[in-house]
Amino acid sequence: MPVVQFAIIIDGTQELSRSQYVCALSTTKGRIPGNYQVSSTTGQNIAKVACDVMTRLQLPLSQLRGQTYDGAANMAGRLQGVQAILRKEQPLAVYCHCGPHCVNLITQAVCGASPLVRDSMGLVHELGGFFNQSGKFKLIFQNIAKSEHGSTFTSLKPLCPTRWTVRTPAIRSVLKQYESVLMALEEMASCSSPETSAKANGLHGTFLKGNTVLCLLMAEDLMGDLEC
Repeated sequence: MPVVQFAIIIDGTQELSRSQYVCALSTTKGRIPGNYQVSSTTGQNIAKVACDVMTRLQLPLSQLRGQTYDGAANMAGRLQGVQAILRKEQPLAVYCHCGPHCVNLITQAVCGASPLVRDSMGLVHELGGFFNQSGKFKLIFQNIAKSEHGSTFTSLKPLCPTRWTVRTPAIRSVLKQYESVLMALEEMASCSSPETSAKANGLHGTFLKGNTVLCLLMAEDLMGDLEC
């Protein structure tokens, strides 16, 4: 049975224990073969894991024609990156910088070009963190949101620094429940410890500003198009 030429995608993640894992995807199979724990994230070590995965999947390195990763030095490095190490063994394995990762970098740059948009998104991130860290605020918001929106209310979440596809839901959650957010922050500011009250009051005052709403609508419009 002839072996089809193939390409690989490699990305990294961490589990709750903070152990580093590498997830390799073979475009030939169209599926993720598995998560593999790595002892270190050097290019040499990840390349070794990639070769082991290909061997297990019976995909010979001689048929590798493409590889795509993010732009980190250990992956894309000209000398010691995974792409360089694999190309030493198989020169036909052309490397391309991951398209979605490029889009993510462009999106961050575009939003960062406007201080108002950047700061408004930072507020959403801070609000999501406040929601996750304070059980009292979470309960207050949930009670208010449920009374206003019923079963359609959604939790508040911080923005993910690396995945743009989860940013739009976080922004939309705030915009669609804006009044509930303001009411919860106002109540939190009046019935908490001085430090927590100050934080809630500061967020409340900033979310009251028209610039915040306008910039979040702009950010939602940009991020929403990128999700399509």
